[in-house]
Amino acid sequence: MRCAAWTLVAALLAGCASANVPPIGAGRPFQLESDERRIWAEAEKEEAKLEKSGKVYDDPLLEEYLGRIGDRLVGSEVREAGVGLRFTVFRDPSLNAFAMPNGRVYIHTGLLARLENESQLAMILGHELSHVTNRDALRFQRDATNKMIALNVLAIAASIGVAVAAGKQAERGNVVGAAVLSQTANAILGLGLQLAALAAINGYGRDIERQADELGMERLVRAGYDPKQAPRVFGLLKKDGGDPSRLENFFFGNHPRLDERIEITNELLRTRYAAAAREPDRIVDTPEFGLRIRTVVRENAALDIRAGRFNLARAQLDRVLAITPGDPVAHLYYGDLYRIQSQRARALPDKDTLVQKAIEEYTQAAQLDPQYPDPFRQLGFLYYQQNERDRAREAFQTYLRLKPDAPDARRIKEYLLELDR
Repeated sequence: MRCAAWTLVAALLAGCASANVPPIGAGRPFQLESDERRIWAEAEKEEAKLEKSGKVYDDPLLEEYLGRIGDRLVGSEVREAGVGLRFTVFRDPSLNAFAMPNGRVYIHTGLLARLENESQLAMILGHELSHVTNRDALRFQRDATNKMIALNVLAIAASIGVAVAAGKQAERGNVVGAAVLSQTANAILGLGLQLAALAAINGYGRDIERQADELGMERLVRAGYDPKQAPRVFGLLKKDGGDPSRLENFFFGNHPRLDERIEITNELLRTRYAAAAREPDRIVDTPEFGLRIRTVVRENAALDIRAGRFNLARAQLDRVLAITPGDPVAHLYYGDLYRIQSQRARALPDKDTLVQKAIEEYTQAAQLDPQYPDPFRQLGFLYYQQNERDRAREAFQTYLRLKPDAPDARRIKEYLLELDR
C-alpha cells in the first residue's frame, strides 16, 4: 500500500506546469487537464472505498436537501460546467466536513448535529464547495512547495496502525480519542486514501483554507443568507468541540484553525458585508432544516454516548425531545446514556440512581411504542442484573415476540432458561 501511495503522488506531481489554475465558471469552458484527470480518477476510487466503509448515514431526503443548498450556493456555474455535486453524510461524531476534487462533499453527523440553523450549514458547505470550484486539490498538487506535505500525509495514511493507536488511546483513558481515531482514521488513514486524507485531515494550507473561508462567506451572502451566522458557527464549534485531545484536532474541532476562521469572518462582517448584515430579510433558518436535522442529531447522540461524550449526547437528546417529546428512539438512547454512565460510576448509590433512570427511560420508550422491541431487550438485561427475575423474563419474552428473528435471539433464550431454573 505504501509503495502504491508514494507512486501515485509522484505521478500527480510530475510534469506540473503551474499552480495558476482558473476556477470553474471563470468565464471559460471547463475542461479537465491531464494531471487533474488523474486526480479525479483517483478520487472516484477513494470514494468507492469510503462507500464500503460502513460509515454512510443513509438518508436520501437529507442528501437531496444538502444538494439544494449546494446548488443555491454555487449557482449555475458548476452545473453548466458539467460538474455534478454530490453530498454524503458520514455516521461519525467528530467535527468534520471535506470535499473531494470532483464535487463529492462529505459531512459528519457530529458536525451537522452542532449546527443551529440553515445559514450556519450554508457557511460550512460554502467553504467546502469553494475547494471544488477553485480546484484546490489541483492547485495544491501543482505547487512544488507542497510536495513534502503531500508525502507526509501519504506516509501517515500508509503507515499508521489505526487499531493499535486506538488501543493505546483507550489504555490511557482517552475513550473519545480512541473512538474518533477508530471511526474516521480507520476509513481514511487506515485505507491509505491520500486525497481524502489531504482534504479531511491536513487541509490545503493556510492560504487556500483562508480563501475558501472568504469565498464561502461570499457565496453565503450571494445566496441570501445572514452573514452574521458565519463567525457564529465557528464560535459554536470552538465552544462545543467535545474532546480537546490532539486526535480531535485532526478534524474540524481544531481550535487554532477555528480562531482564525472566527477572525476572518468577523473582519468580513465588519467591512465587506456590513450592509448585508443589516438587511432584515436575510435567511437565518428554514423549517426544513429542523425537519431534516432532527434524526441526525438523535442518531449522533447515540454515537457520542458510545464515545463517552455524555454531556454532548444529553444536549442533543434534549434538543430532539424539545421538538418531538414522544420520540421513543430518543428515550431509548437516553436510557442507554444512563445505563452506560451507571457502568462507569464508582459509588454504589450513584450507580443505583443511574440504573433507575435508565429503567424509567426504557419504560417510557416501550410505552410510547409497544411494538418497538429494543426497549424490552434493554429492560430485560437491567432487570436480570438486579435479580428481578419475573420482570426480566417478561421483558425478554416480549422482545422475542416482537423480534423473533433477532440476531441475539439464541442468547436471549439462554437467559430465559437461566431465569426458569
